[in-house]
Amino acid sequence: ASDDDLDEDASDDDLDEEASDDDLDEDASDNDLDGDADDDGKNITGLTNRRAALNKYSVNNLENDVNDEEIAFAESDSDMDDLLSKEDDSENDLDGALKWKSDLSAKAKDMFLSNRRINIMKLIYDNEKTPEEVSRVNLIHTDRIVQECENKKNSSTSTNDNDDDDDFLKIKKSDTGDSEILSAIDSSKPFFDSTNLDEWDDETVLESIRNRFITGSLEDEDLEADDISDNEAHGDFEDLETGEEVKAKKSEEELEKEELSQKRAILKKKFDAEYDDKDDKPKMDFYDEMKDEIAKQLQLNRDEFEDDDPLTRAMVEGFRPGTYVRILLKGMPCEFVKYFDPTYPIIVGGLLTTEENLGFIQLRIKRHRWHKKILKTKDPLIFSLGWRRFQSIPIYSLNDGTRNRMLKYTPEHMHCLAIIYGPIHPPNTGFCAVQSVIENVTSDFRISATGVILDINHSVEIVKKLKLTGTPYKIFKNTTFIKDMFTSALEVAKFEGAAIRTVSGIRGQIKKPLSKPEGHFRATFEDKVLMSDIIFLRAWYPIKPPKYYNPVTSLLLSSKTEWQGMRLTGQIRRDLQVATPIKSDSQYRKIERMSRRFNPLYIPTSIQAALPFASKPKLLRKRSKPSYLQKRAVVLEPKEKKVHTFMQQIQTLKKEKDRKRKEKQAIKRVEHSKKVAREEGKLAEKEKRERKEYFRREGLSQKRNANSDTRKSKKSKVE
Repeated sequence: ASDDDLDEDASDDDLDEEASDDDLDEDASDNDLDGDADDDGKNITGLTNRRAALNKYSVNNLENDVNDEEIAFAESDSDMDDLLSKEDDSENDLDGALKWKSDLSAKAKDMFLSNRRINIMKLIYDNEKTPEEVSRVNLIHTDRIVQECENKKNSSTSTNDNDDDDDFLKIKKSDTGDSEILSAIDSSKPFFDSTNLDEWDDETVLESIRNRFITGSLEDEDLEADDISDNEAHGDFEDLETGEEVKAKKSEEELEKEELSQKRAILKKKFDAEYDDKDDKPKMDFYDEMKDEIAKQLQLNRDEFEDDDPLTRAMVEGFRPGTYVRILLKGMPCEFVKYFDPTYPIIVGGLLTTEENLGFIQLRIKRHRWHKKILKTKDPLIFSLGWRRFQSIPIYSLNDGTRNRMLKYTPEHMHCLAIIYGPIHPPNTGFCAVQSVIENVTSDFRISATGVILDINHSVEIVKKLKLTGTPYKIFKNTTFIKDMFTSALEVAKFEGAAIRTVSGIRGQIKKPLSKPEGHFRATFEDKVLMSDIIFLRAWYPIKPPKYYNPVTSLLLSSKTEWQGMRLTGQIRRDLQVATPIKSDSQYRKIERMSRRFNPLYIPTSIQAALPFASKPKLLRKRSKPSYLQKRAVVLEPKEKKVHTFMQQIQTLKKEKDRKRKEKQAIKRVEHSKKVAREEGKLAEKEKRERKEYFRREGLSQKRNANSDTRKSKKSKVE
């Protein structure tokens, strides 16, 4: 490859790069919604000027290439001499003030090729370049390196006229795109210059690095130490006549040691800055530390991508905030374009690969305290989770340690669990839920519930409490035959060994089904049950959550606030004007309870005779006639009558004394309360006066302090 080919390839690459930049400018101008018509005109004018200049530059290069080819392929040696003499004459004419203008294109080419930096990332990941173009750029780079090596060899060796003539008469091969690619040096393998390896043939160069390896001797290090000490003894000195300080030249090893010591000092400073606590450094809170780290990271990114073009920076770093971009969305419904509203904002977000899958999600949810109604299981809710809004059917439950028990309604003022079917999100992701997104459908607070994601369960186990009841129809001592609980022997076999109990608390167990009738079974209890008892079985029924996922497609409607998903059952009945069905079993009926008749306790006579007197029943039968003792009248004797009268008089006097004593105590109690009230009033008045005096003194002292401060401030201002 020759320099002319390099010029052509370089100009083509430059045109490609400028064209890509022009495409970026055109995209940016198209996406700039806020731009003016004048700005667009200026941009278009600037683009046409840049293209015109590039076309002119390429034409000049092509003309120079044609001239060079004519000189290289001259018809004879005499013609070549004439051309060379003309060039020498032209060079002599430019020896004056305009000599610096000679051969400007060659100088510009050399400077461009020497300073050009190949962007490897752009060559590999740029989709607009073909493999032939990439290999051609590698070919230009490798040919430039080979040409520089050959120039070095030619400058070091003397050339004669015959060699020059041979160079002029050398036939140039016709270069084609395929031959260049096939003859290109493999860019995946490193290229080494053989001239740099020749210096290792010198023994002195090998001896200089011997001490770097284990095979080196320690005596050489001692000799080097002596040399260093000699250099220190005969180092810097001061000329006493002139007073000038003369410094000795430092060897390469000393310079290297100084660089190493400087690097160690810098590393030590960094280590101390990371691990040492400095009191003079201001302490920052968590928010300031995060801001500082973000600022440092932004500065590092700015320094790292400083030399890269905007396209490469966008491919690696992404588009910076505030940049206008054009996004191509594939597979969009036609309604999105048909009902597009430029005044309605659209938020575009990205989804992770795991967020595209659907599954069951376990939530911790709580009804919002401003929402008026409690939430019911299997009533559809619209969830705002991540970048999505979708409608799903939640099932509420509570974990009691062994199972997830289904709830019909959400509890008041506490969290509960919920299972929904929807897109999978990582745990601890927050969400909010509403019942409808239709505008002006209600004037109440619309956010129904809030919560977070707990877990992602593909197999969900929620159970519902099921209570089966039955009645006994034949009772033995501990065995009972029960009916009206099951309908077949198969159902009874499924629940063999299950625990049952009565309303009164007697525990039992299901044993075996009976042959006849169907659904009856035998059970045993820890005590004898009554015919009036109700036996019930407490079981758990598994609930399968419905797989319902309906994304909110409000952007596909002409009116963005009228999307309606699954409706509630009550709303459907109101819209269709259907009456709510009433179950007869759910109706309240008057409960008629019969009064129970208990038989009297009967104790045999033989047992009564053996019982002690305290345990014998002391029940008397009702008499139709009064007894002899009831008929007999009791008459006191005269002496007993006087004693009875005397005791009554004494009791009357005692009662009178007690009455008078209570009246005096009440009067004293009233007087004492009045006295206490007077003393408390005096004490309150005294405390009020003391408090008033205290605050007066405090106010005067504060006023004096304020006046003294103002006088001090005025004096300082005057000074």
